[in-house]
Amino acid sequence: MHRYFESRLQRALAMYALVPLFLLTLLGTILLVASWRYSVVGVNDEIREQAAERLATVSDDFSRNAAATALFLGKARDLSQWEDSDERAEAFGRLYADIGHTGADFYVLDEDGEVLLGSRKELPEYMPVVNKKWGIWNRLAREPYQVCLEFLPVAMGQDLLCGRAIVMDGEAVGYLLYDVHADYLNSLAEGKGVALVLADSLGNARLEKYGEKVLDGRKIQADFAEADHEIIHEGKDFFYVTRMAIPFGGEEYQLYAVSPVTDLLVRYIIAAGAVLLAVLLMIPLILRSVRRESRLTVQALDNLTTIAELRELESQFNPHFLFNTLENIKFMVRLDPGAATEMIMALSALLRYSIAGDGRQVALQEDLKYLESYMKIQKYRFGSRLEFQADVDTAARQVPVPKLMFQPLLENAIKYGENAEGNLRIMFQVKRQDNTLQILVKDAGGGIEKGRLAQLNELLKSSENNSSHKGLFNVQRRLQLLYGENCGLSINCPVEGGTEIRLHLPILKKESQDA
Repeated sequence: MHRYFESRLQRALAMYALVPLFLLTLLGTILLVASWRYSVVGVNDEIREQAAERLATVSDDFSRNAAATALFLGKARDLSQWEDSDERAEAFGRLYADIGHTGADFYVLDEDGEVLLGSRKELPEYMPVVNKKWGIWNRLAREPYQVCLEFLPVAMGQDLLCGRAIVMDGEAVGYLLYDVHADYLNSLAEGKGVALVLADSLGNARLEKYGEKVLDGRKIQADFAEADHEIIHEGKDFFYVTRMAIPFGGEEYQLYAVSPVTDLLVRYIIAAGAVLLAVLLMIPLILRSVRRESRLTVQALDNLTTIAELRELESQFNPHFLFNTLENIKFMVRLDPGAATEMIMALSALLRYSIAGDGRQVALQEDLKYLESYMKIQKYRFGSRLEFQADVDTAARQVPVPKLMFQPLLENAIKYGENAEGNLRIMFQVKRQDNTLQILVKDAGGGIEKGRLAQLNELLKSSENNSSHKGLFNVQRRLQLLYGENCGLSINCPVEGGTEIRLHLPILKKESQDA
C-alpha cells in the first residue's frame, strides 16, 4: 500500500508539474544549444581550421620550394654564373614559379650579401643585412642544409622570411631567401567577423586579423592565452575563444580564433527570460492540480506510517530478549543489586529509545548509544564469555542512518556466534567510503551450515517471510523500502570461520519525519 500511494504521488507530480516543465525547458535548451553550436562554435571552428590549413600550406610550400631551388642553384660551378649566364632565364623562371600568386619577393645572394638574382635589385631597408652572427643569417650559416623560417616585423605586421643556404662542394657559398609579405599572410586569415591571431610559444603575436582586443601590445593577453573553447569576459564584452596547435616554419604555433558573443548572449538571456515567464504562469495551475491529487495521498500515508511504525517496533524488539533480561534482573537483584540497577537503567534507555518519535533516521552516534545499552545487558547476561568490539569511523558518526537497524544484526551474531568453547566474540565495524557507509558485523563462531546459509540468502531475496528469521528479513525489507530494491545485506561464512553480515548504506540527508 505504501508503495502504491508513493507511486501515485510521483505520477501526479510528473503529470502535472515535471513533464510539462521538463518539456518546455528541454525545448528551450535545445534551441539555445543548437543556435550556439551553429552560429558560434561551428563558425569559429570552420574559420580557424580554414586559416590553419592555409597558413600551414604556405609554410610547407615555401619550405619545399626553398630546399629544391637551393639544390638547383648549388649545381653551378660558380654562384656568380647565375648573374650573367644563359641559365639565368631558367633560374628566374624557377624562382617566379616558387612564389606563384603570393606576391612574395625572392633573392639569391652571395656570401657577402650581394644580390645576384632577385625580384628586386637590392634588399629592402627593413630587412637586416647579411650577418652570420645573428638572425636568420646565423641559422642559415649554422644549418646550411636546413630550411629556416623567421618572422620579421614590418609596418603592416610581420613578413615571413624563408631561406636556405646554397651549398657547393659541402660549403655554403650564398643564400636563397623568400620574403612573404604581411598583407598576403593576413589575407589568409580572413575571419568573417572572427578575430584570428597566430602566436608563438612565448605568446608573441606573429599574425593577427581583427585581433586588437585580444592583444596587449604585441603579446596575446593572459586571459586569452590558455583559453580553449571557453567564454572570456574582457571589459564589457564577452568572447568565445578556441585555439589549435599548428606546425609553422618548423615550430609549433597556436592559432587563436576569437568570436565576439556579447550581443548573442543578450539575446539568449531574453529568450531564457521568456521561458521563465512562461513557467511562472504555469505554476499556479500546476500547484492547484498537485495539491488536489496529493491531499488524499498524504492522508493515507499518515495513517499507514502509524501502522508501519507499530509493526516495526514489534518486529525489531525481540520479546524473548525482554523476557530473558527481566529474568536476569530478578536473579541479579538478589546476587548483585548494583548490577541489577545497571541492567534496569540500560533496559530503560533501550525501551525509551525504541519508542521515541523523532523520525526514522537518526545520527549514527545516537544509534550507537542504543547499541551500547543493548550490549551492556548482553554483557551482564553472558559475562566474560562475551567479547564485543566496536570500530566506528569518526567521519561516520554524524551520518544519518535508519533507526534500530543494527540491533537485529548483533542479536543474530549473539544467537548463532558461539564457538566450540561457548565463547562469543563479536565485532561491529562502520567505515565511511565516499558516499556510502560500509557496515560489518562479524562473529567468531562455527559459521552457518551451507544449506541453511543458502536458505537465508533465498529468504532475503523474497518479498514475504514465513520463516522464524524475523530480524534479518525485516532489516532487508527496511533497506529495500528506504534505498530501493538493489540495496540490502549480504551474509557469508569465510573459510577461516565465523559469519559476516555486510551492509552498504547510501549516505542521505537526515529526515525529520518518516520517509
